[in-house]
Amino acid sequence: MPNSGKYILIVDDNNKNLQLTATLLKEEGYLISLAQNAEDAMIQLNEIIPDLILLDIMMPGVDGLELCRIIKKNEKLSDIPVIFLTAKSQTEDLAEGFKAGGVDYINKPFNREELLIRVQTHIELASSRKQIVEMNLRRDKLYSIIAHDIRSPFSSISLTLSAIASGYLDPGSDEFRDIMSQLEKSASETSTLLDNLLEFTRLQSKTIAMNPKYLAVYPVIMESVQLLKGNAEKKKITITYDISEDLIAYFDEISMYAVFRNLIFNSIKFTPEGGTIDISATTEDNLARVKVTDTGIGLSEELIKKIFIDNEHYTSPGTNKEQGSGIGSYIIKDFVKRNRGQLKIKSTPGSGTEMFVYLPLKDRK
Repeated sequence: MPNSGKYILIVDDNNKNLQLTATLLKEEGYLISLAQNAEDAMIQLNEIIPDLILLDIMMPGVDGLELCRIIKKNEKLSDIPVIFLTAKSQTEDLAEGFKAGGVDYINKPFNREELLIRVQTHIELASSRKQIVEMNLRRDKLYSIIAHDIRSPFSSISLTLSAIASGYLDPGSDEFRDIMSQLEKSASETSTLLDNLLEFTRLQSKTIAMNPKYLAVYPVIMESVQLLKGNAEKKKITITYDISEDLIAYFDEISMYAVFRNLIFNSIKFTPEGGTIDISATTEDNLARVKVTDTGIGLSEELIKKIFIDNEHYTSPGTNKEQGSGIGSYIIKDFVKRNRGQLKIKSTPGSGTEMFVYLPLKDRK
């Protein structure tokens, strides 16, 4: 049902009204919780955050207006939309309800269609507000990343090129060769960061839809390997692969190329010189499974949890002090999710990491 999973708390001291309202909303697929006074309501609000509260104004003890004020003063509860259920329609009562923090009111006895429309409208509005807030948080995070992770290497590159152009460095010296090597490294890292920023921007645009098709997994992975082959060779890292050329999955090619590129890039980044990276792709439990295993420094359970938290930003330098922005982990988990896939990580500090990407073998309509 379209409203399945949406949770509504109904607060009314009249048991008959509670049951009637609950029945109407349950028929539409809403999850319902009931309270007959302010104390019971707060107990339930401490256990689970509803998508909306239907609140009677006239209750003994703490009335609906005062309960609404209490809710709105609580940081964790303040964003929950509150619709007042009231037998009163005097202007002063309605004004007090809006001042207390209510978003709407419904007069009792109410019309079924009016109740359902108002409930659905305010749940959708609250959801939209939440998405906007989250998008703004991601935007601010992105601006912070850009300011730090792009400006810094570009400044270094610019200063170095200026020194070379001014003739301060002997082109035949070891110092010059070291500096050119560092320039190449900085340029490569900045290029990777820019690629990820473009992918991240694409990810945030809901207007750009995924275009999943039945595609071979092998060429998408191998294109990523070829792109990063030079990075691995510089660290003397051996990349092996066991990928069936016949393995077909259902995914968006552009987004999954970004996923595989970042998975392999991270493995190279966190694997010491002389290490190995093994890439395999096969089927498992009616899914395509891509596994990237490295002999790198590994991840703690705490860091793995951070990777899976949407608004958590995690980055650290690689084994050769390679820099990163943390956007790669956003891209991996979000693009896998949007391809209706799954991401799993197994790792132990000091013992390498296994990254698993599971993709559907067929269209999941």
